[in-house]
Amino acid sequence: MDINNIDAVSFVGALDRALRVLTQRRRGAELLFDDVKREFFGEVQRRADALVEKYAHVEILPGPFVSVISTDCIKKARDISKGAKYNNFGIHGTGIAVAVDSLASVRELVFEKRLVTLEELVKLLDTDFAGRPDVLAAAKAAPKMGNADARADDLAKELVAFWGHAFDGKRNDRGGIFRPGTGSAMYYIWHARDVPASADGRLKGEPLSANYAPSLDVPVKGPVSVVRSFTEPDLGPVCNGGPLTIEIHDSAFAMPDGVGKVANLVKFFIERGGHQMQINTINRDTLLDAQAHPERHRHLIVRVWGWSGYFIELDKCFQDQIIKRVEL
Repeated sequence: MDINNIDAVSFVGALDRALRVLTQRRRGAELLFDDVKREFFGEVQRRADALVEKYAHVEILPGPFVSVISTDCIKKARDISKGAKYNNFGIHGTGIAVAVDSLASVRELVFEKRLVTLEELVKLLDTDFAGRPDVLAAAKAAPKMGNADARADDLAKELVAFWGHAFDGKRNDRGGIFRPGTGSAMYYIWHARDVPASADGRLKGEPLSANYAPSLDVPVKGPVSVVRSFTEPDLGPVCNGGPLTIEIHDSAFAMPDGVGKVANLVKFFIERGGHQMQINTINRDTLLDAQAHPERHRHLIVRVWGWSGYFIELDKCFQDQIIKRVEL
């Protein structure tokens, strides 16, 4: 009776809240970047604790047809909905890359280059950086996950390590644990609606990256650098899953050695400690044509977040997000 995506913590929302709390609580006081990280991790922990309280007791509808084919249900006269061998609840961590990139941007813009104060940056987030194109450009140019850049990847290691132990010692009323992960399920669309612009240069309303993947619109050096960045953290403690979602242009498979190269990429990922990868081999022009002329592409299947589906049957917000994944 594991429920692997019962809820999620928005890392982007937690960071936004942390920045606002700091500007109010420490108005005019000298701040350090460590203060930002401390407040951010504290907000992540508060949100994790709130979900433990929210799901302290969960009732599931009886499943008699599942019960009759499940081990020991008949012998124990116990419906599968009352619990089985595994009773864990999975909690996703949404927007890891956006949160990490935003932290790297705050450090560079506020504490290193001193282009803006923290108070000024928070105000700019509410206006999509209106009037300060220089700050927006600097935010987009700040270090990003996916380029094997230690300035971003070291922050990712800190965040994933903290998140992996946010539920230590917590159990649900079925005796299962709360299992953190790096996935997102549908929350990469939902959580994006709840926050303004973010310090990495993402504007209000723009979706987050799905699962464990580079932020959208981030120029990355290539798939190898993406794998390097996203296997720098220790993924052992975040075993609820969260695939590294990567897009490879379909032209890669037109080459005689294309399949072998992709196989080597997957092997490289696993050898570096990765535990789940999902690859879309798609063409942006094909996706755009499918959006405009769905009748021509009835059998086009794409990877969405943790499942695959027919592209033309997806809501437009999910179609648009998949298209944006392959724009760069």
